[in-house]
Amino acid sequence: MILKNQKARILCLSLSLLAKEALQAEPKTFTSPDGRTLQAEIISATPDRVTLKTTAGQTLVAPIDKFIPADQEDIAAWRKANPAKINYRFVADFTKSKEGSSKIKQGNIFVTTERWVCNLKLINQSGQTLEDVSAGYRIFFDQLERGEKITRSKAGRLDFGTLKALQQVVVKTDAVELQAIELEGGYYFTDGSRARQKEGIRGILIDIMHEGKKVFTWISPGVPKGAERVAEGTGGSLSNP
Repeated sequence: MILKNQKARILCLSLSLLAKEALQAEPKTFTSPDGRTLQAEIISATPDRVTLKTTAGQTLVAPIDKFIPADQEDIAAWRKANPAKINYRFVADFTKSKEGSSKIKQGNIFVTTERWVCNLKLINQSGQTLEDVSAGYRIFFDQLERGEKITRSKAGRLDFGTLKALQQVVVKTDAVELQAIELEGGYYFTDGSRARQKEGIRGILIDIMHEGKKVFTWISPGVPKGAERVAEGTGGSLSNP
């Protein structure tokens, strides 16, 4: 019984390798929408371009949409059977912007609540188009708690979709609510705290994912040491370094 199972596995593996070789090496007829044809084999392919070697030995690179739908399906099947090695590289940066604010007075204290977002800029420098790109992020910010600042985090997710080579995108994160506290003139805190105190964003950490798999991590300046160990959500906190 064991021998039969081994033979079956070897047969399946052999058939799989043969099928893959056929996809790699067998020339086929490629047809343009206007009816022109070309005999060639696929050398490599990305989501938007295919490299072909003609039966005459020439190498051609063409956009995939220059072929009829049936050829596009064949190219997609080839890509699935021959996944390309990708050297993932991204350049990231972010800016902060205030979306709105409101102000109330509580006794002798003025409390201003502001809504801030991070504008995340991402450039795909992986050398090819990437489909199904997303990112999980954590924004780190200081909050006031009994006169002291505690660093907390808020998690979220961004969907970039398809990113072409060297394409730059800018997307907004969810908003974080931050407060500024100011004492009315002539008053002071008995514990020695400053009359004006303000919460603020420290930085952001992002995990970039391609087709659901984490492929790159970027951490901005200002993110506390040990941030990668903080649980997602606003419940976790870090002491200021």
